[in-house]
Amino acid sequence: MSDRSEEFLSLGQWIRRRRRALDLTQAVLAQRVGCAEVTIRKIESNVARVSPPMAERLAQSLGLSPVDQAAFLKLASTERSLAYLPVPHASVNGHAASAAQASLQQPQLPADALPDPAPLPAGSHMPLRRNPLFVGRADDLRQLARALNVGGNAVIGQLTIAAATGLGGIGKTQLACEFVHRYGQYFAGGVFWLSFADPGAVPTEVAACGGGPEFDTLPLDEQVWRVQAAWKLPIPRLLIFDNCEDEDLLNQWCPPHGGCRILITSRRHHWDAALGVQSVPLGVLPRHESLALLHAFRPDVPSSDPDLDAIAEALGDLPLALHLAGSFLAHYRHAITPTHYLQRLLTPTLLDDVSLRAVGISPTQHVQHVARTFEQSYARLDFADSVDALALLLLARAACFAPGEPISRWLLLQTLALADDPNGLFLAEDALTRLINLGLLEPSDADAVCLHRLVVAFVRTVALDTAAQEAVETTMFEVADRLNQIGDPQPLQELESHLRYLTEGALSRQDLRAASLSRALGMHMQMLGAYAEARRYFEQALAIHEQVLRAEQPATEHSLHSLAVHVQVLRAFVEAQRYIEQALVVGEPGSHTAYTDSARSAWFQGKYVEAQQAIERALAIQERVLGEAHPDTARSLHSLGLVLWVQGMYPQAQQAVERALAIQERVLGEAHPDTARSLNILGEVLYAQGAYTTAQRFYERSWVIREQILGSNHPDTARSLNDLGEIYWLQGKHVEAQHYHARALEIQERVLGEAHPDTARSLHILGRVLREQGDLAAAQAYVERALLIFARRLDPHHPEIKSARATLATLTRLTAVERGEDTKR
Repeated sequence: MSDRSEEFLSLGQWIRRRRRALDLTQAVLAQRVGCAEVTIRKIESNVARVSPPMAERLAQSLGLSPVDQAAFLKLASTERSLAYLPVPHASVNGHAASAAQASLQQPQLPADALPDPAPLPAGSHMPLRRNPLFVGRADDLRQLARALNVGGNAVIGQLTIAAATGLGGIGKTQLACEFVHRYGQYFAGGVFWLSFADPGAVPTEVAACGGGPEFDTLPLDEQVWRVQAAWKLPIPRLLIFDNCEDEDLLNQWCPPHGGCRILITSRRHHWDAALGVQSVPLGVLPRHESLALLHAFRPDVPSSDPDLDAIAEALGDLPLALHLAGSFLAHYRHAITPTHYLQRLLTPTLLDDVSLRAVGISPTQHVQHVARTFEQSYARLDFADSVDALALLLLARAACFAPGEPISRWLLLQTLALADDPNGLFLAEDALTRLINLGLLEPSDADAVCLHRLVVAFVRTVALDTAAQEAVETTMFEVADRLNQIGDPQPLQELESHLRYLTEGALSRQDLRAASLSRALGMHMQMLGAYAEARRYFEQALAIHEQVLRAEQPATEHSLHSLAVHVQVLRAFVEAQRYIEQALVVGEPGSHTAYTDSARSAWFQGKYVEAQQAIERALAIQERVLGEAHPDTARSLHSLGLVLWVQGMYPQAQQAVERALAIQERVLGEAHPDTARSLNILGEVLYAQGAYTTAQRFYERSWVIREQILGSNHPDTARSLNDLGEIYWLQGKHVEAQHYHARALEIQERVLGEAHPDTARSLHILGRVLREQGDLAAAQAYVERALLIFARRLDPHHPEIKSARATLATLTRLTAVERGEDTKR
């Protein structure tokens, strides 16, 4: 405490009396300060002035309070009146001095187990009470503690800054408040909460952190100086800069050194590296924590209630929205049920619902209105600014994709049609960063961003970009079509949720963009082996084309061709033939596509010579137009090898497939579905020539690729398993053969269905394997099931039916012999 009744002639004399009150010699004080003993003698004799660094070390070593330290530093630099300094010997003894020294030790915050809430140190400035309804976020609290830990005792100049970042309403301030009430106890110098929402009011916020005798009578700039001076001292304090969105503002008010640790809440994700900010991005609540929060408002409704789960889903697990929804359900518990409330949320205008506006007391003293929370960020975008104008375009396009799903940055930027303009790309990246720092877009990972479903709803109500939907749908089709042509479903799987969402939305319009998207999604589903879905999308695309174009355009041919390929995969050859014939009528005569369709038509009819001739014509055109090393050329070579193999022309078939394989391995890579198909047919050709060991090697390579690229539940993977089973069966390894065939059958029944010809083929093969193992009853049951399927799906004269009947006849005869019956009767 100051005592104006006792005056001292100089600062040096005051230091000497303070030292003596602490029972310190000049030598001991010099050791603590880190200087020579003669320097202390000169300071106390007023021979030497006290430099600012020396003043800080003296203030620390003399055990001054934070406010008194600030006054001491001011006086040391100006030699103003000593009236604001405490009496040298007041309230100081050996124990107090030791306590003062101990308080300078920087705390190590517990990051494994959360500490219980505790009172804050004396002198703290914390305007927010702890929210009793706060739930979860344990991992985020621990992550903040780790980010703020400095690892042992701090030294002058050491400063740690952590930022809890995320979109408006994510719960940044609420998390910081909970952190303060749990971890504030570890900061001996106190906790100080400042609102940075209004930059002009920050000096007042800083001054509110000060105190002491007659502090309130000082001018505002003097109060601010004293608080800032205290923050530079090596005393552990926790400063919270709530709603700090500006880097310059942080740089202006952040202490340059001292014992403070700073926790920022901000929508800004990216900070200048020179500031040393460690961002801790916040996501939405995990679903179980969302349910716990809603249940806290309505304890009469169990947290397992499906309506609560659906409400959390509709609100995207956003804490602010959940808090408002819970408050609404609690306030009107006698007027509305969760079921009825859910219906209010399942509309495109859910943000207009009265429930998502202020109800009750705000625990953070922030705006309690979901749409206005987003509007605060949106309003900062200026159409007149080139970066902001592009950011508005990007935001409108991002809102067209599937809500809440990660959007690849390259895909979003492609909707702008920037081509290869480097300056345009730089500007677009700046625009993305702008949206992220406003908390409207969230970085999902290094290469993707995400737009919360409630932000999507907000943007769709305020965006003025009418071209956004068309730009996104056109880009999505072009990307999907290009990736489908590669023949590998994996790259498009990352975008599947967006392709599906855009397709379903477009189909309600029944226009050509909808048809294109539907066909692209159908092709993708077919490559994934989801044949029922693929057919539905192909048929919708064809229906739109026939209605809009009246079967007069190439787009209709593409849809017919896609359907023909699809039903061929399903072994519906008669139906495939019908689609091919329609495509030939619509298509361009003499094109490689027309010849390919002619080859398919001949194949379906068993006219293999005609099929071979058509493929050879298509191949000649492709080699001339596309080049000999093009993937489409390789596909025609593969088809040629297949039709030659069926005709028993094995050497020629092997040569064609080997050419196809060489192209595919060079152009597409070894791990590609087309490469796997060629490896498989090459195995078939070698198998037919009796080279079983070599065939097995190709079968295994094909199987490994299919497992890796297509997955273990794909029909092509099942075909590879059947081929390997055949090899083991020929080698007399019947148990191994049964294992592979049984796995293939399991996949086919699940993916293709029990009535598919491929399923029947596996049943037939398993029947033969079981026959060799002597299990005649089980073998007969499998073959009979196969025959029933073949009879329904294939021509009566199909070789598969003939083969299965022969197997069944053999089983019948063997069963009779086993029973001792006369097989000649």
